[in-house]
Amino acid sequence: MSAELRAGARAADNDPIVISGVGSWSAAGRGLGALRAALEADAPCWSPLESALPVPRAARVLCPIPAAVEALFPDDRKGALAMVALEDALADAMLSDGLPYAPRRRALFVGTGLSSVTPEELAADVYPHLRADQRFDRAAMARDLAADRAAPRRHLPAQVTAALAARIGAMGPTSTNFSACAAAAQAIAEGLWALRRGEADVAVVGGHDAMIHPLGLLSFVVLGALSPTACRPFDRDRDGFMIGEGAAYFVLERASAVRARGGRARATLLGAGTSADAWNATAPHPEGAGAERSMRRALRDAGLAEDDVDYVNCHGTGTPLGDEAETRAVHRVFGDRVPVSSVKGAIGHTIAAAGALECAACVAALEGGFLPGTVGLETLDPELRVPVVARARPASPRAVISNSFGFGGQNCSLLLSRAP
Repeated sequence: MSAELRAGARAADNDPIVISGVGSWSAAGRGLGALRAALEADAPCWSPLESALPVPRAARVLCPIPAAVEALFPDDRKGALAMVALEDALADAMLSDGLPYAPRRRALFVGTGLSSVTPEELAADVYPHLRADQRFDRAAMARDLAADRAAPRRHLPAQVTAALAARIGAMGPTSTNFSACAAAAQAIAEGLWALRRGEADVAVVGGHDAMIHPLGLLSFVVLGALSPTACRPFDRDRDGFMIGEGAAYFVLERASAVRARGGRARATLLGAGTSADAWNATAPHPEGAGAERSMRRALRDAGLAEDDVDYVNCHGTGTPLGDEAETRAVHRVFGDRVPVSSVKGAIGHTIAAAGALECAACVAALEGGFLPGTVGLETLDPELRVPVVARARPASPRAVISNSFGFGGQNCSLLLSRAP
């Protein structure tokens, strides 16, 4: 393989699939520029969290939601975040006034997680169904919600997809990925493959999530996944992740179409790979077998070799088992040559949105000529056999991999390069 990457190696070899628009909203702020600035500065974007639970901090979105969007999603914060990110992606692609493709050629692939649950919804939907012995009466809740016409709007993730599809007039391939922390990355992969297969001319892809609420926090506390102190990916003393929230959406098009309409490409989406651990409901395979397969499949999908990759944006949650399994997989694929880092110490673990926001971080790194650091890392775990980027540094990566792994052993790796 030549040192100069064959951009879009599998996209007809001469018309790569490119990212023509990015909309990013996270604890770092609104827009790709805000995310890039935070990562270049190694800025921790968390804020203190007042909670009865042992969760001292969270990476919250502090920017106010526009009134018009809030009116569309009055009781679904993550839906509002999704719509803002989608609007920003369209604006970045110079498509706010409409997509120049037939509606049946417009695709939409969304990654999301558990529905947002506000304190008011807990009071209305959950607490009344706790019995005297503190056991939860699921049958009673199902019966009551069946008679509540507002319940589907509150609790069905696909309702957000429907709103996004209506905004862009997407009548082509559409799906809602509900695959935990790999959801958004899998949605991006689906968009790439739909364009490759010729099923669409444009694909809007990404993900959103907002679980900084009592039920969301409690679920991760019960699992023992949240750090009671701070998120420290790859650190010797790592003890869990920091919860975050946000959304990122992308416009995918063929490079020739972007040039023809006077747009510009921000990065090339070269390939993607997915796999399943088939191992455990919450723990990764201890050797990272599924993670290795997803990375190798992404390389094969892009038509690239291991030596073509210059950086891996790890899933890197800061959990003892997760970081160890992933770095073992990275070492088997790339040896000790390729630097890695995790952005979760900066913007938190945004759960279903993680793959999209970390894909946005990779676009920022490719455009900005740097490698993101690992905020929170103090003492590198000597058992991890990969070169970890502790602080952001200048670089000129040719191709990068972004890993996303979800509960249930769902794995997805995206492979990107600079714009053609």
